[in-house]
Amino acid sequence: MEEKTKPQASSLPRPLRMFYGVGEFGQQLSVLTLNLYLLYFYTNVLGISGKAAGILMLVARIWDAINDPMMGMIIDNTHSRHGKCRPYLLYCAVPAGLFLFLTFFAPNLSNTGKLAWAYVTYIGQGMLYTATGISYTSLMSRISDRPMDRVALNQSRAFISMFAAIAISSLTLKLIEGVGGGNEKLGFAVIVGVYGALQAICYLTVFRLTKGHDRPEPKTPRTEAGKGGGAGEMLQSFVYILKNPLWRWLALGTMLYYTSAAITQGIVVYYVKFYLEKPALTGLATMCSMVSSFFAIVLLQVFAKKLGKARSCAMGMTIAVCCLLVRLVTRDSIFPLYLGCLLVSGFGVGLFSSLLIPSLMDSIDYGEWLFGKRNDALVMSANSFGNKLGSGVGAALLGFMLDAVGYDETLAVQSAAVKSGLFNTAIFVPLTVFSIVFCLMLMYRRYEKKLPEVRAALAEKRAAVKAGE
Repeated sequence: MEEKTKPQASSLPRPLRMFYGVGEFGQQLSVLTLNLYLLYFYTNVLGISGKAAGILMLVARIWDAINDPMMGMIIDNTHSRHGKCRPYLLYCAVPAGLFLFLTFFAPNLSNTGKLAWAYVTYIGQGMLYTATGISYTSLMSRISDRPMDRVALNQSRAFISMFAAIAISSLTLKLIEGVGGGNEKLGFAVIVGVYGALQAICYLTVFRLTKGHDRPEPKTPRTEAGKGGGAGEMLQSFVYILKNPLWRWLALGTMLYYTSAAITQGIVVYYVKFYLEKPALTGLATMCSMVSSFFAIVLLQVFAKKLGKARSCAMGMTIAVCCLLVRLVTRDSIFPLYLGCLLVSGFGVGLFSSLLIPSLMDSIDYGEWLFGKRNDALVMSANSFGNKLGSGVGAALLGFMLDAVGYDETLAVQSAAVKSGLFNTAIFVPLTVFSIVFCLMLMYRRYEKKLPEVRAALAEKRAAVKAGE
């Protein structure tokens, strides 16, 4: 029996608006645990070399370039009684949690066996994360066409993401030590096993909450390019998003932002320790850059309603640029002012990043209006890959920059040239990127003005199709 779909004009149920972000907690259980602890687990618990682990992560990123858009196109071409996205939350939730556990499980194998185990479990976990993560994110654009509904859903995600980041980063190692009693192999297995079970529950909860909201769509007639089969149809979908000008502007901004974020986040420990020479205050600096985003999330709907998403994003970038200019003039010689700039710029960056996904969803509507085909998951897969690639490129560029300025990890005090290089990297990289992204948001504003007309045309078209069934 097919699930009934709620009319698009109706407001979303309160439980859905408030608890949609539970799925984000499931995502963060995977993302943060991998980002913070996987390399340590591989080298110190599983027993493979750092070089082998690095090659594995590079191979996984190359596979992401194929897997992410492929999964997006598969989801977009799915037709089931549960909709397009929800089936993958239902059927992949438990396997995703299981593979997260297996990735942090250390069997007694030979060195070659351990490496093979790492490849299979890490890449398998990544593929299942892609299936569930893209489905979960894409679901927002299918739940409602109303921009403020999408902002509300993403607000729920942002809140839970922030609290998940604080909880997972601060508690995981303590839990592993407590449960393992000094046996890290046991500690990782038990705690990440619990994380895997919680992740599955989170995805299944979202599946339940969104019942009746992943609207079914009739199969669209195949174009000439798509008549050759599924591959041709998927290729045509990919061509459509590349031809979508709004998507191109937003995708470029997304890539630049994630690349810059990887550099600015990664350099903090070096910057505070060696440039400011206050290593004991590294945690405080990191907290100041994060905590003010809470207020941006609280006020997200207010800004989106009053200014629109494009101007709110541009304002966020303007705030961050002004703070960087203050730091450039003072050269962070006044530590309380440095912390104040981190707090204020964190608000601006938080405002931008929290509206990024709802903004990308506008390009889904615009693409459907242009080409008559909706590609929710493919657009979100491009965002997923942009996040992964941008983070990887940013981390690599930071490494190259440290080498270029002569950073020597054996020295407790770095040379003046290294300190100058750290300052220039910490200021001019985000200053350049944020200035470019500000201009891209002005371009986005031109299209945002057209979107009410676009959505009205799409609603009229859908009503006509439904009346003809």
